Amino acid sequence: MFLVGLVVPTVLGFVITLLISPQIKFWECLALSYGLGFAFLTLAMFFLNVVGIKFSLLNTLILVGGIFFVLLGYLIKKNWTAGFSLRKIQLFRRIKEAVGSLSIFEKIIVSLLCFFIFSNIVIGVYWPVYWSDALTVYDFRARLLARTLFFPQAASLNIEYPGAVFSYPPMTSLVHTWLYLWGWANPKIFYPLLLISLATIFYYSLKDYSPRYHCLIFTLILVTVPHLFSHATCAYTNFPFTFYFSVASLYLYRWMTQEKRGFLVLAGIFLGLSSWVRYESEIFFSGYLAILVVFSLSRKRYFAPFLFALLYFAIQPLWKIYFQHVLHLGISPGITSRISTSMDMSGNLLDFMRWKEVMLFLWEWVGYFQVAFAMLILASLLYVDRLRKHRFLFLMIALNLILFVIATYIYSLTASGWNSSGTGGSVRRLFIMFLPIIWYFIALITAEPKLLNSHSVSTDVLPRSKS
Repeated sequence: MFLVGLVVPTVLGFVITLLISPQIKFWECLALSYGLGFAFLTLAMFFLNVVGIKFSLLNTLILVGGIFFVLLGYLIKKNWTAGFSLRKIQLFRRIKEAVGSLSIFEKIIVSLLCFFIFSNIVIGVYWPVYWSDALTVYDFRARLLARTLFFPQAASLNIEYPGAVFSYPPMTSLVHTWLYLWGWANPKIFYPLLLISLATIFYYSLKDYSPRYHCLIFTLILVTVPHLFSHATCAYTNFPFTFYFSVASLYLYRWMTQEKRGFLVLAGIFLGLSSWVRYESEIFFSGYLAILVVFSLSRKRYFAPFLFALLYFAIQPLWKIYFQHVLHLGISPGITSRISTSMDMSGNLLDFMRWKEVMLFLWEWVGYFQVAFAMLILASLLYVDRLRKHRFLFLMIALNLILFVIATYIYSLTASGWNSSGTGGSVRRLFIMFLPIIWYFIALITAEPKLLNSHSVSTDVLPRSKS
């Protein structure tokens, strides 16, 4: 019965994905469905509380079921589901054909992928929630919500520092709550399955540009990156944030290369959902928006930045408004509030000694990822002739790293003890948000060129009507 807790969000996400991008490949659609489904499920639970209704299993299922059937009805009306059936997906035939077409080398890579992913699931499910912040904030909040089913009631309980407990965006806590309500003793199953989704989306984001063996190699690299692997087994928000942020980045770049509107919609939604997990997306959104404006002006796609921003801001301010005006627990922290505070200290913005301290601090803690840095620089130098082709992706990475440094500098101006080991650990954990994008760029620039044929028919594409 507890498996229903995983199936319901995925089915909801599947219909949403079909609505946004009906031409997407089946396995990629399934991977998107998991991340989108759980995100929109938690938004549905949140909005039940907004209108004063508890998010019990029955209430949530009624709302989610209503949304599902409305979207399904719309898909049927648009004739996007004509010719589609579970029988036509022929799941086992697809798996058999895919495995049979692999070379020996590719089968070895796939076997390693399966081993590491299975290991990740076992580790994640075997060990209970035990990391400190998860015990005192994210999972603790989930257990309160599972008891009360109502944010204001949970926040009014006799607990220490309710402002700190409820200040963070609630997505992962609501996921834990949902799984607890379905009888899961350990909600950490959510995180390894998210790793599988990220690996699948990463693979298909490469597949149109790179040979299959190349895609598999770099997908294996992604899955075995130590910090990504370990965080996919714990109940911190860093890996879910990495998932939504990096998937948004991948689809934003894929929209730039293919200009399929569904990819732009996915990019805006996923970046907005990253703010439903953590606040740190705000400053990086401004960088992506600037790049998107430059690109859109050059391609005369003037509406694209507005659509991207609209989708992002449809989600981004929700928890801040609720926390401040409904829970009345203060003002939620965020990079924008720190920027406004730092404006009052503008005289320190040109403090070169402080800049030096910040750079040394970052290298001490982020230099841990020196392999990724070295490969990024080496690949850019060795394949400099291909750099222009992927210049917007390179610009996205470069601007992200610059904004990361600026955000750290602003934090150093507004927080005492900013260079402590505790802050260093937080910085290192946050930096994993860039690793999938960096490895994606390295994979693209080192790949043997492959012609992108948007009109080719793939056996992985979801069945749809001939209209």
